[in-house]
Amino acid sequence: SLQWSLPAHSPAATGYVLEIGTAPGLSDVGRVPLGPGLALSVPGAPPGTYVVRLRAVNTVGAGGVSNELTVAVP
Repeated sequence: SLQWSLPAHSPAATGYVLEIGTAPGLSDVGRVPLGPGLALSVPGAPPGTYVVRLRAVNTVGAGGVSNELTVAVP
């Protein structure tokens, strides 16, 4: 499960894109478009170690990526 928030004074996001990789800077596992919610749960995710980052999206387009987070799924 992941949760996030926008920094203060950020424009409103209409959605997010979760980028998932096997190493920093990669999105080789996939890019998942998400709605405007601020949380995600992925039951049944395959075991492994993943590097994830998030991009906010609004009517102007996609923003820069968030800090990367390493997630270990047992």
